[in-house]
Amino acid sequence: MLHMTKTLSPPTRPPRVSVPVDAETLAVFERLAKAGNMSTGKAMAEWLKDTMEAAEMMASTMERARAAPKLVTAELHAMVLGLADNTKELMDKFGKLGRAARSGAAGQAGAGLAAPQSAETEGIPPSCNTGGKVTGAKKRKPAGESN
Repeated sequence: MLHMTKTLSPPTRPPRVSVPVDAETLAVFERLAKAGNMSTGKAMAEWLKDTMEAAEMMASTMERARAAPKLVTAELHAMVLGLADNTKELMDKFGKLGRAARSGAAGQAGAGLAAPQSAETEGIPPSCNTGGKVTGAKKRKPAGESN
């Protein structure tokens, strides 16, 4: 029994904390847990782990705000203005795409994407599940026959 003399380190467990939440928050995380087939605690822990980068940014911003409130306020204001500009650009872009689609320009552009039929491929059905039925296609002659 020499192998029994080896001591193993105890398994490490993540620290557990008690977090008070309101009933609405608890209900949302219970739904998330049920949908993910996990415990409510695990659902909350994974959510917090996934959003840790945002929490880190918020902690850093709040720490800087305590040291230099005017500087951080100016930075946040500039960030909000930049987001507003980006949102306006996206709205304009999607508005143009929507107008083009409604006017039929998108349909005409998409129609040019189809491959043209050549004399060699005219009677061959497309490579999809059509069962070989192509309307208006000429019948092909067997390989040994001539015109």
